[in-house]
Amino acid sequence: MQGNKVQSLETLRGLACFLLVLNHLVGMPVVAGLRLPEGNIYFLFNTMLENFRMPLFAFLSGIIFSFRGIKPSQFNILMKGKFFRLLVPLIILGPLYLIIQANASVANQTVEVNSYLYYISVFWESKFHFWFLQAMFLIFFLYGAISFLQLTLKTTYLLLFVIGTVLSMFLPEDITFFSLSGFFFLLPYFALGTLLASHETHNEKVNLALIGGLTFVFICLLVFKYLRIQEGNNFGRISIFGLLVGFFGCSLFYFSKIKVKALAFIGGFSFTIYLYHLYFLVLSRVILNYIGVDNTLFNVLTGLVFGLVGPMLLNSILKKHSLMSMLFLGEKRRRNTIPG
Repeated sequence: MQGNKVQSLETLRGLACFLLVLNHLVGMPVVAGLRLPEGNIYFLFNTMLENFRMPLFAFLSGIIFSFRGIKPSQFNILMKGKFFRLLVPLIILGPLYLIIQANASVANQTVEVNSYLYYISVFWESKFHFWFLQAMFLIFFLYGAISFLQLTLKTTYLLLFVIGTVLSMFLPEDITFFSLSGFFFLLPYFALGTLLASHETHNEKVNLALIGGLTFVFICLLVFKYLRIQEGNNFGRISIFGLLVGFFGCSLFYFSKIKVKALAFIGGFSFTIYLYHLYFLVLSRVILNYIGVDNTLFNVLTGLVFGLVGPMLLNSILKKHSLMSMLFLGEKRRRNTIPG
């Protein structure tokens, strides 16, 4: 049972990785990524799922966190582990990426650098994809801190789900200091993951009525979003409709218990893909620009291969050396088969 459960979660992690790489590969029309023209189908697809893509990562992290839970006596161990897992790669890789981003002609997005301080500002500000590491560290800190209230786990998870939803709706979206706005954005989805997993019966049988209802609502929300996009009035990632898309989308895929071997295999490298996919997307563009390939479909397919397979190969190399694994993957020790 546990193996099947993990397989379904790894499948969803693989799906999240695919959507993440495609999003950064395509970028914004004309100005970033492949710089495709306005109205291209790839950007429309990414926009349709913007309220589901990153929430899925946080949601899955919440599910896995609920397997272990947290006690006050484990707070120091939790935070030490998350420091190595999340902040050490941020410290090592953040400045390197900012240097490449600012100086590579084929970078995903053009930036202007007025001071060398910019390259280390990633330590305390929200920068590119590194915001996720800071936001998740704050989430784990919150869960560890609230454990001192010694509430039951289900009460804790429900309380933080309510708090997270309220904070997400009413606090500013532009607080860049240590990605506080990202923390507010991800908290309700992480909390939903812990809450659903704590009530899960772990029955392998899929509830078709539940799946049907979730599918219907999720599709309706996406249709509504599509119509809003066509009107030029899309709702943002932090809004009541944005939350509903994320909640119903994550719940649908979780209870569907989908198992796809290829996606599950990719999901096993999810953290490494998250950290390194952008470097390989840059490499993909450099190679294709050098040989003069400008076919959009070929660029997309090649970018997906580079963005997914490249980090997997790098992962295999880094894991051969404990120091490299610690510095560049945040893996102080290997304790289980689920990256966390």
